[in-house]
Amino acid sequence: MVRITPQQRSATALRRAAEGRSERTIVIALIANIIIAIAKLIGGLVSGSTGMLAEAAHSAADSVNEIFLAIGLHRAGQPADAAHPLGHGREGFLWAFMAAISSFLIGGCLSIAMAIAELKARHPVTGGLTAWIILGIAFTADGVSWLQSMRQASSQAREYGMSVWRYIFRSSDPVVRAVAVEDSAALIGVFVAAIGLLLSKILRSSVPDSLASLVIGLLLAVTAFGLARPLADFLVGRSLPLPLLQKLHEMIEEDPAIEEILSLRAMYSGPEEVIVMAKVRPSKLMNIEQLTRAMDDLDRRIRLALPIVADIFIDVTGSLTEENSRLVT
Repeated sequence: MVRITPQQRSATALRRAAEGRSERTIVIALIANIIIAIAKLIGGLVSGSTGMLAEAAHSAADSVNEIFLAIGLHRAGQPADAAHPLGHGREGFLWAFMAAISSFLIGGCLSIAMAIAELKARHPVTGGLTAWIILGIAFTADGVSWLQSMRQASSQAREYGMSVWRYIFRSSDPVVRAVAVEDSAALIGVFVAAIGLLLSKILRSSVPDSLASLVIGLLLAVTAFGLARPLADFLVGRSLPLPLLQKLHEMIEEDPAIEEILSLRAMYSGPEEVIVMAKVRPSKLMNIEQLTRAMDDLDRRIRLALPIVADIFIDVTGSLTEENSRLVT
């Protein structure tokens, strides 16, 4: 019978789970988007504004995204089993990727289709003060969700010594990236819808409002692609960033128990979780017992220096072939 060894989790992932910030960010974003979607839909129907209906589709797509992100967060924390010996961490990337696709289909494509249809069939844009009140409420709610996501991103960015936006675009945490980018796009979308509505009132034409819907659809499509592209890399198997990989290489190379590094790989197995795999030639001055203690000590030092490391596999060999002698840095 095959024994399933306990799944190793990175110190960072365990701390994130204990803090519950991602769950809080998702809940706030979900509640805000549901309320906003309903308000925008009512406002769009009352005023006849295609731009507001496009924004309703935008908020509805974001609501679906939060559900997908919540499922991914839950699934990524499931323990390892016989079929998934390294755990389910990459499901966090998978469900976030599906969220980006849903945003493209529900928000982007629907908004563009409505814009094209309304450009062909002109209609009056009415609604008066109601539409502006709804846009104000939407901007406020999106702003609250955006502030929560940026607080989380700012806190996590400081841990990596990065600026907030650099961290958002490079982070392996799909939740903070998705919510921050989606909320930023939502705020821009509300602004675009307001301009379209204002110009339609001034010019007494539905064309500016329909063009606003088109711009919102294109914004959603670009945002969805921007979110999906890095997630595809993580799903395939993205390496640790080069500066951290070099730091890892130096730690192993400088260890007195290691004579030579034959190969080194460090890939993400989930959000903020990395698996390290190395093949090394040990020092000839050590016996088996000394080498075992040295490898345990190296394991401990790597985890302290790089808290995102979840598992470490070091293959100690006395032979060197042309194939395994290539050093990856």
